[in-house]
Amino acid sequence: MLAALALSSSRAAASAEVYAEALAERAVSMGLHEQREWHVLLHYMPALLGGHSSLVDDPAFFNSPSGKNDPGAELHGTLMAFFRDDLDGDAHPQCRFIARYRWLSEELSIDRTKLPSPECKAFNELMKEMDPRSAVLVFPVSHINSPASMFGHTLLRIDSDRESTLFSFAVNYSAVTPETSGILFAVKGLTGAYKGYFGLLPYYEKIKEYSYLENRDMWEYRLDFTPEEVERMLLHLWELKDIYSDYYFFDENCSYNLLLALTAARPETDLLKLLPPWVIPMDTVRAVKKTGMSFGEAQYRPSKASRIRHIEGLLDRGLRTAALELASGRLDPDDFARAERIPRAERARVLDLASEYVQYRYSKRKLPKDEYTARYIGVLGARSTLGLIPPYDISAPRPPDDGHGPARLSLGAGFRGDGEFASIRLRPANHALMDPQDGYLPGAAITFLEGEARYYFDGRGLQAERLTVLEIISVSPRDRFFKPVSWLVTANAIEREYSGVEPRTVAGVSASVGLSYGQWPGPLLYAFAGPEAKAGQRLEKGYALGGGLKAGAMGRLAESWTAQLEFTARAFGPGDGHDVLTAELNQTFTTGKESAVMLNLKREDFDGFYSTEAVLHWNRYY
Repeated sequence: MLAALALSSSRAAASAEVYAEALAERAVSMGLHEQREWHVLLHYMPALLGGHSSLVDDPAFFNSPSGKNDPGAELHGTLMAFFRDDLDGDAHPQCRFIARYRWLSEELSIDRTKLPSPECKAFNELMKEMDPRSAVLVFPVSHINSPASMFGHTLLRIDSDRESTLFSFAVNYSAVTPETSGILFAVKGLTGAYKGYFGLLPYYEKIKEYSYLENRDMWEYRLDFTPEEVERMLLHLWELKDIYSDYYFFDENCSYNLLLALTAARPETDLLKLLPPWVIPMDTVRAVKKTGMSFGEAQYRPSKASRIRHIEGLLDRGLRTAALELASGRLDPDDFARAERIPRAERARVLDLASEYVQYRYSKRKLPKDEYTARYIGVLGARSTLGLIPPYDISAPRPPDDGHGPARLSLGAGFRGDGEFASIRLRPANHALMDPQDGYLPGAAITFLEGEARYYFDGRGLQAERLTVLEIISVSPRDRFFKPVSWLVTANAIEREYSGVEPRTVAGVSASVGLSYGQWPGPLLYAFAGPEAKAGQRLEKGYALGGGLKAGAMGRLAESWTAQLEFTARAFGPGDGHDVLTAELNQTFTTGKESAVMLNLKREDFDGFYSTEAVLHWNRYY
């Protein structure tokens, strides 16, 4: 009897092996390993020296030892894996690689009775819980005080038929980073030393993270995916569960990998070809809109901070003070609610502002839970006695995709002293402080790898003027409710200094912190102070150490006219000793979504050598 069973089992295994090999031969003859759907599922891209290579770096993603670089070998290995009888349940390749299994089953008309029949319990339970019907692309705006999020972020929301989207699920791709700032963080991020993973979590958790904790507004772009396309995307994302890819800040990042997931839903649409060489999260939104995947108006979800600032703007100074006293517990909410000398609607707004601010302070861990609970319930109880008032209509700013492109080409002409020149500037990403502000966070700027060259008509010819490796500016205004610190960092690989004898080239880094006040589009007033270091062959001892003060104001003078007035004082002692005083007036005239004209006027005193510079630039954004 046992011998008969063993013989039967052996024949079944042999039959399965024969069938598997037949499927593999048919797949090769049909050229399935060359089809776009297979390359999309495995993230294959053309390799530099020919052939293909997958962007996924985790060996667990492949069923063949050479699967990362050989689509044909991976196809054969995957088909063989579907017949394994040493694994069961969700660990079986039919479940683990369910997107590949379903696609190959359809293409090859696989007879499933000849394969093992594992139960994909975890996957089926997840799909039942999610009940996916539609998808939304979500863009939390840039978080300028976090280097890891300074370009913004993108994620997906998967909606069901539930009434509230708070119970939807969010699909997020991010790097696992023990560090969140510093030189090590930058080096690792640029060289792919971090591993990136897809994750799935409730959408309300992401709202809490971005809207409450990081004060980031969110924009939601509904996608025109059918339920079948949403399911196809989730099948692919299931295969990427606990699978890593090397994360690069400026190309293979959250933006890039999210487009790979979207492409799995609709393989015939090549989203990646719409991306520039340097990829930032907003490029995801623009690519999706170019293909028509997104429809309707973008939905604006203001952050907790935006809501507080809106209500604050509806009240006079005295009522704002009352809201702060209510939030701090110095004013009894019931007594305030009964203060009939104040109009009922005004009292209601003050109590609303106080409740929002109590929530905000608790989310920032500035209130212990018991104190928060007592104050919050007290304020809500008093507020309930005043009834309804008109809802707060928080006007949405221009959506991020309405802003200019991140790359910039600038052509200009000007003079410095007696020398006239033509100028060209190039920047791959992202946004300068005096670029058109629509779609961007006012007062926040990130410039990456911007270079400028000038051709002087006085015989000096073509010269490199400046190469800015990175410049980040955060002009974050303070008020009675929020106390952010403004800051800026700059790293220049090349910078021309006009010292009075002959221009000299230096490299430098600086970092400053400061304060800012005001509200856009009105004037933002700011002041910074911090150290600076320079190095160069023509500097005494080859270096200069010092520091500086910077103060200025910027604001919108008209719909298409922005101006900035700035004063800088810098002093260097150790190494090359010199002082620099500068006054600048910069103006931007927006001429279109992707174009602007800039006029820069500068007066400088470099250790007693005075010079004046004026440059007119035409900017084109891409």
